[in-house]
Amino acid sequence: MSQFSIDHSEAQTQSSLPFVNRKKFLIVEDDFTLQPFWEHVIQRVAPNALIRWATTEEGAEKLIRDRHRLNDAFDVVIADVLLAGEKTGVDLWKRYGSPETVFLFTSGLSARRFNGLMGQEDADEAILIRKPLNPIQCMESLRAVLAYHSVFPKNEW
Repeated sequence: MSQFSIDHSEAQTQSSLPFVNRKKFLIVEDDFTLQPFWEHVIQRVAPNALIRWATTEEGAEKLIRDRHRLNDAFDVVIADVLLAGEKTGVDLWKRYGSPETVFLFTSGLSARRFNGLMGQEDADEAILIRKPLNPIQCMESLRAVLAYHSVFPKNEW
């Protein structure tokens, strides 16, 4: 049995599993062939992680709102910049980015195009992992984000 939960639906409510001391990840990616990749990467970095998956910005919004109704938030959102549907991962960040949740973006876009979507000031603060994805780079990025997250309590950001 796997040590972490995977939810393949776009907007399923949370299960009754306890969330204490479990890192909560939301993957927003319309390419399901990347699911085994992200499962492997996250399992290596946070073995007891809770993972939710959405293929659109709208589906991710529903999952984020569900967490907020529980007075909780995802620890990390990994969002592809370009998604199925009208909205992007950047739209999701602009609406739900907060000190409680770290956003990592993935994209094959050039840095210039990504900066244009983000706006230069926001792009300087964004964490972008370029596609094609490298598992070592992804693990290192997640470890750094989680280490920062644990050193600086959410209310100090």
